[in-house]
Amino acid sequence: MASTSTTRLALFKPVPGSSEPFRASDFNANMDKIDAEAVAVDTRLDNIEALNTTQNGRLDAIETLNTTQNNRLTALETTDNNYDTRLDVLEAYDVVLDGRLDTIEALNISTRLTSVETINTTQNGRLDSVESINTTQNSRLTTVEAWNAGSRLTTLESQNLNSRITTIEGQNLNTRLTSVEGVNTTQNSRLTALETAIDGGTP
Repeated sequence: MASTSTTRLALFKPVPGSSEPFRASDFNANMDKIDAEAVAVDTRLDNIEALNTTQNGRLDAIETLNTTQNNRLTALETTDNNYDTRLDVLEAYDVVLDGRLDTIEALNISTRLTSVETINTTQNGRLDSVESINTTQNSRLTTVEAWNAGSRLTTLESQNLNSRITTIEGQNLNTRLTSVEGVNTTQNSRLTALETAIDGGTP
């Protein structure tokens, strides 16, 4: 007589041809082992099913989140395209501005302003000279007027001073100086506007 057992559950098995009897106790033991294994497997299946339910819920949440994220990514892509378009416009405008700045720089405004300032200084000096001459002339005329001598006046009259003074007055020096001062004021205003346009008004 001889017997053996299964590998997985160690179930009792008589060896065929060995006249080993198959007892009821052996049958019951085998069934108990099979039942215990079935219970263990069922418990594991229950756990797997519960875990599967949990995982399904988590997968549903992930899928929902993925949909939301896809929508957000789509919105971001749309925004990015909008930004890209706006950047293209700004870049094109920057090129235009760069060209306009090149044009302004080519005008050599600084050198021209320096020249205008030099001319203005010269003009101020010349006006000072004119004013000084006018003061001197006024003083000299006062002196001449104070002489009041008949013969000397006759001599002066013969020199046609009145006509000569009239000629000088006809040259309209005061009006011309006023015009020059007006031009100077206009130039100062234009220079201020240019300085404001170029660098915010810094001289």
